[in-house]
Amino acid sequence: MAKRQTGSFGSKASVEPQVALVQPLAEAKISGPLLRADLIDRPRILEALDAGGGAALTLVAAPAGYGKSTAVRAWCKARDAAPVWARLDAGDNDPIRLWTCVATAVDRIRPGLARPALRRLAALGGSVEASVDELANALATFDGTLVLVLDDLQAVTNLESLGSIDYAIEHFPVNAHLTVISRSDPALRLAQLRALGQLAELRASDLAFTMAEAYELVVERGRVALSTAEMELLHKRTEGWPAAIFLATLWLRNVPDPHEGVRAFGADHRFIADYLTAEVIASLDDDSRAFLLRASVLGQFTPALCDTVLDRTDSLAQLARLECANPFVARLERGGGYRVHSLFAEFAEYQLAALEPGAPAEIHRRASAWFRTHDACIEALEHAAAANDQELVAEILVEQYLSFIQSGKARALLHWVGTLDEERIIRHPELAVSAATAATMLGNANVERRRLLELAERAEVVCPERVTAYVRATADLVRAASVDGDVGRAVEAGRHAVETASVDEGAGISLVAALGAYARALYLAGATDDAWAIATQAIEHPDIERRAPGHAYARSTLALVALDLGRLSYARSHAERSKSIIDGLGLNRTWLGANATAALGCVLAAEGSLVEAERELTRAEQFFRDETVSVHHAWLLVMLAGVSSRRGRLAQAEAALRSANEAIDASADSGRVASLAAVVQRDLARARGRAGGGDVLERPSEAESAVLRLLDTDLSVRQIAGELFISPNTVRSHTRLIYRKLGVNSREDAVARAQLLGLLAH
Repeated sequence: MAKRQTGSFGSKASVEPQVALVQPLAEAKISGPLLRADLIDRPRILEALDAGGGAALTLVAAPAGYGKSTAVRAWCKARDAAPVWARLDAGDNDPIRLWTCVATAVDRIRPGLARPALRRLAALGGSVEASVDELANALATFDGTLVLVLDDLQAVTNLESLGSIDYAIEHFPVNAHLTVISRSDPALRLAQLRALGQLAELRASDLAFTMAEAYELVVERGRVALSTAEMELLHKRTEGWPAAIFLATLWLRNVPDPHEGVRAFGADHRFIADYLTAEVIASLDDDSRAFLLRASVLGQFTPALCDTVLDRTDSLAQLARLECANPFVARLERGGGYRVHSLFAEFAEYQLAALEPGAPAEIHRRASAWFRTHDACIEALEHAAAANDQELVAEILVEQYLSFIQSGKARALLHWVGTLDEERIIRHPELAVSAATAATMLGNANVERRRLLELAERAEVVCPERVTAYVRATADLVRAASVDGDVGRAVEAGRHAVETASVDEGAGISLVAALGAYARALYLAGATDDAWAIATQAIEHPDIERRAPGHAYARSTLALVALDLGRLSYARSHAERSKSIIDGLGLNRTWLGANATAALGCVLAAEGSLVEAERELTRAEQFFRDETVSVHHAWLLVMLAGVSSRRGRLAQAEAALRSANEAIDASADSGRVASLAAVVQRDLARARGRAGGGDVLERPSEAESAVLRLLDTDLSVRQIAGELFISPNTVRSHTRLIYRKLGVNSREDAVARAQLLGLLAH
């Protein structure tokens, strides 16, 4: 892929996208703002955006009402750059949904351009990184400059979604410039980009109107007869906030004395509400006013949605009139959708609630029903939540929880179940156990998983008629898979889960997942042959390809058991297949994904690739770590300690083993983990004995010490040479001298002795 270069965008003919209607509001999410004909020219903003043309990322960050989206859209138009617009929302905390939105927007630029990425994303969720790579490859083939705009990024807080954006920043081609619009700084790697000169930034201070711009808007275009001093007063009071100045212009046009009015004006929310009520709402006829208030509650919408939700047949005509007459209603560029300025939407909901208590909630409920019929689950949930109707949220989740789990959307399920109160979850225990499954898949959520299982247990007392075979079996499955602090209990739970699933898998219970969980518990209990038989039964299930999470877990267990049985080639095959399935689900950065990573790390260790093994196990460990101890985490720490010890990294090995023993001591039954820890403890003692034995003939020289410090890394001889600007032969020569002076015969022993002697301090 071409290396990024500095400089402004090249001039290319703009590309008019071909539009095809897709799912409800999909076009609204990929449409930028339509520029008004009376837009003020702001060349300084265009120049500021131009200056970042060679950067990897342009960040436009400011509070609402600063014209962020308009500025970026005007820039794209002025520079003949094809804009790819993705308007984000809380639903994009799922990285698969986020990149599906972006790829769909790319496909509007040239139909078929993003088809490979969309296909990969649709395949059981798809691997985020692989999908981003696919999209990057497609963008590189586009003949022209593309600006990919992620609008309203403040709505995305999930670290996995944000991490996928960081990945895209590194891998997108030079002709695809990524621009982020947000009300606050997103949790991206901004500091690193800034230090490398790869970040262009526009802030509220940049986007705020200058005095000259405010004067042009209010006096010249708004025809409000204010003096320069009065304009300076207005500019000072608004601090250049474009939305407030625009509101002031609308108000001052109609007051009897604008000179007095400007002195009374302030950026007070109560004043804005009073103004909107008296001047905007009162200026409409009764029908238009009722329509605007109700439609505005939706935030963004299509005429079809408005017709159904508001029980009308003329929404398209109403919106066309309001677009011309009301500055807060804007038509989206594509798809026939509309949106209302967020401040006005908030005002409208408040106003409607005051006039007709309960009306906003009913509008949201009806919108939720519309989206349910159009298979738009996330939008249906969002409107149900906006209606503050927890029972409706629960009903939608009851319909969808299995598809959430099976498609790898565990994070979204856990989020939405988390919005429900405990009484509601108890009355829907299937949500408690499915969310507990999601919490297990994601990792770092022991406390939440236990809470959810306790709620399912309480349902046995409060509403036993709702506790189905699915609820009981799934609760047992979670206990077996997580292997909390009692291996024996996990084995028993796994056996029960398999028995129930074998009888009633049609109720939604996955026999594959139950067998996978049971096999892992048996492995940790030391029942190797039984674990192999049960895990093999899981992967031989006739419906295995539709049971991806359980399939991946069973494969990772088979890899571990194969290592115990000395079947190294089988172990690698199962570990690689587990990783492949996880990639397809897009769950690399989760506990379930970490199990595949850990299995591969153990295989690499058995093959003698200790550097790679330690890297994989370290990567997996962060997802096993939690605020409560678990046998699973203890097991992984023991595996990591063993590899670190073999590499001569004795301090790291001792720290990992110490943490593992603490978890073992806190467990009711740690199964085989205690004996594994004892083996590593003996190996570590021998390694420390070797490191402390023999004579140190001479301390390494300064040049040799530089090489010695890098021997304690993952770098190869050639890479060490590159770091130190010397030849590989010189590295080898220094290494031989280091061995002789320290009285050792291997890199691992050299590192161990150097640690013991304190020679690795940087």
